[in-house]
This record gives sequence, structure tokens and C-alpha cells, in this order.
Amino acid sequence: MITLMYPSRIIFARGSLGKLGEEVPGFGRKVLLVTGRTAMRKAGVLDRVYGILSSEKVAIELFDEVEHDPSLDTVNKGIMIAREKKVSVIIGLGGGSVIDTAKAIAIVAPKEGSVEEYYYGKPINTPGIPLIAVPTTAGTGAEITNNAVLTDSRRKIKKSLRSPFMIARVAVVDPELTLFCPPSLTAYSGMDALTQAIECYISRVSNPITDVLALRAIEILFFNLPLAVKRGDDINIREKVALGSLLQAMAFSNAGLGAAHGLSHPLGAYYKIPHGLACGVLLPYVLEYNMDVCQEKMDRIAEKIGVKSGRDVPDAIRDLLQKINIPLDLRKWRIRKEDISSLVAGSRGGSMSKNPRELSDEELSSILEKVI
Repeated sequence: MITLMYPSRIIFARGSLGKLGEEVPGFGRKVLLVTGRTAMRKAGVLDRVYGILSSEKVAIELFDEVEHDPSLDTVNKGIMIAREKKVSVIIGLGGGSVIDTAKAIAIVAPKEGSVEEYYYGKPINTPGIPLIAVPTTAGTGAEITNNAVLTDSRRKIKKSLRSPFMIARVAVVDPELTLFCPPSLTAYSGMDALTQAIECYISRVSNPITDVLALRAIEILFFNLPLAVKRGDDINIREKVALGSLLQAMAFSNAGLGAAHGLSHPLGAYYKIPHGLACGVLLPYVLEYNMDVCQEKMDRIAEKIGVKSGRDVPDAIRDLLQKINIPLDLRKWRIRKEDISSLVAGSRGGSMSKNPRELSDEELSSILEKVI
């Protein structure tokens, strides 16, 4: 049985930001606009959104306090504003951190209690406030998924709040919004996307539909990401990377991920390592461990990226990392060996459970020892 879950509407087009004026009023005319602290304001995108919504007589409450790796405290601040202002629709405008924060606010705000209760197991049985997701990076796929990756800073836990009710009602994917991404963010988010595409393709719960989406995404991202990092003002390249990101998000949101993502979450919680960077560094090592149980699929990936066999894919990924200025290890972060057991324990979760090969604590520790 194949079950696929996506937003009710996915709009992909250059200039589709303008579609907010058509989409928002159908859900209500009081918006909580969730975004980051500076990027959208500096790029002029925030002013454009205000202009689009104001022309439709939509009132806006702004919440612009979202940080990288959003914390539960930040989500709770947004929940309080949504409740106090009685907003009828939420827009998440930004990268994965922003959209994940918007999703968490939207699902919890109409319910009782704080986000911590749901983060640690209280069931989510009813819909939240309607959410419109507008990504400004090409990578995380948060605009498609049914989860929000959040960090409990006090306990050093980074994991997902998850529910089918958390899927955005509308995803507006405008490649023009990614023109403002600096090279480093382009590289990190793009490597997150490529890792997700590969991991969901070899996932133990992949299916024929997600395979088609993932394999095409791998091909698009592998060849176009280096160009986007070097020529970030080229809208044709940006559009290709945005499409690759959308395709992989449609794949992994229904097929799951793997050990690279499982390990990257505690590394982010403990050491604040950028998520896409950690995924990219870990990916070749994880693929080498997985190789024997998914050789046929790895060979298909090899065909798509122009190398001889699946066993050549890890080194091809390392070559790509060097092209986009991502290091091949995590030595810079001075990860302590005494933390490895905690990092391994923190990696166990939904992503790890879908890795094609079951990895022991010793094997996961070995991967970490190699990258540190």
C-alpha cells in the first residue's frame, strides 16, 4: 500500500510570491507572518509581502524572532502572539527553521498548553490554524513535510514534532526568493536536499513513486548545486535547484530518511553544526556502511551522476563537497569523544529507523570517530 501526503496546493513558479494575495483571503484576513530576524527585511521581500497582503485588506501580525535551529522557547512566543491576536492564518516565510516554527505555532496555538507537551508525547488529534509555507531556500523541504524539527536547548535534544495535521495547506515555491541566499547557505541547504534525496531513495520504506521523484532530484541537484553556489544570480540555475529540492521533499516526506540525518540532529543540538553541512559530511560514510544492502539502487544513483558504480558514489559526494566549500570532516567543531555515546543515543529516531541497514551503536560511533 502506498500512501502519499502533500499540501492541498503546491504552486511552483517564478514570481509566485504574488499568489499570496489570492491564497490568503480564503483562510481569513488576520495573518501571523513568521520569519527570521533580518534576511527577508534586508532583501526587501518582507515589504513585498506587506504590499501584496495590504492590497487585499489582510491584517498582519509580525513574528520575526526565529533563529537557526529554532527552540521550544521561540515557538512558545509565537504561540502566545497567535492566541492573543486571534489570527486566522499563519504564513511561514523563510528557510526550514522558519517554516518549522510556523508549523509548530499553527498546530499548537488553537489547543491548550505549551509546545513542550506535544513535543514530548501529547497526541495531536485535531487540525491547527491554516498554514501557508513560502520557502526562501532550496533544501529542507519543510514546505511539504508533516513535521517540525525543534530544539530543547535545556536538555540538548533536537527532534521532530510530527502530525499529519501539520502539513501546510498551501506551499508557494518561488525560485526568485532563493536569489538572496549567500553561497554558504545555498551549499548547506542544497546539501541537505541532496542527502534527503539519496537517503529516501535507499530508505527501507521507499516506494515506486518516491523512487521516481528522488532519482530525478538526485540528478538535478548533483549537477546544478555547484553552479548555484558559484553563480547565485542565475535564475535558471536557481529554478533547477528549487525544482530538485521540491521533488526530493515530495519523496522523502513519504519515504523517510536515514542515518546521516539521524546523526546530524544531535550534532546540531550539541555543537550547533549547520544541519546541511553535517548531513553532507556524514553522507559518504553512511553510504559506505549501507552499500552492501542497497547495491542495485546505488548503481542507479551512479548512472544518474555519471560515475561507474555505486561504490564510487561516496567519493563523488566528497568531490562535490569540495566544489561547494563544505569540509570533509567536522574537526573544526572539536567534538569530544566522551560525547559520542550521547550523540549516538540521540540519533535514534524516525530517520534512523528507516536506514536500509540496521546500524549498531558501535558502527554509529565508528562513523562519528571518522568525521571528528
